[in-house]
Amino acid sequence: MQLDPSVLASLARLIRDLHELVTLLKSGLSRAKPWQRQLAGHLAEVDQQLQVLRLTVAMERHDAEIVEAAERVTSACRLTAAALAGSRVDPTTRTAVHLIVDLASRIYAALSQLQG
Repeated sequence: MQLDPSVLASLARLIRDLHELVTLLKSGLSRAKPWQRQLAGHLAEVDQQLQVLRLTVAMERHDAEIVEAAERVTSACRLTAAALAGSRVDPTTRTAVHLIVDLASRIYAALSQLQG
């Protein structure tokens, strides 16, 4: 995937922002309530998929593999949001999870568009 340096910088920034948000949210959970433990598990999965995406990009894999890795990140983020849908999660955490989904969706959309 040959990309314009400004596009690469933008994608790197989005991935970094997503990673930082996931890490901060995960570290700020007390895990005292069931929804907090469930969220921590889902965030660990998102973090793992982000690592796969970063490695896929760093290894300069085929475009389809990079897009597939981004799709897995987005799916994990959406699953996290869906798992919290009926819970008693506080508004700040709910907003952070929605931001996580938005960032992942933007990464996937950008990579999908660049693939062709």
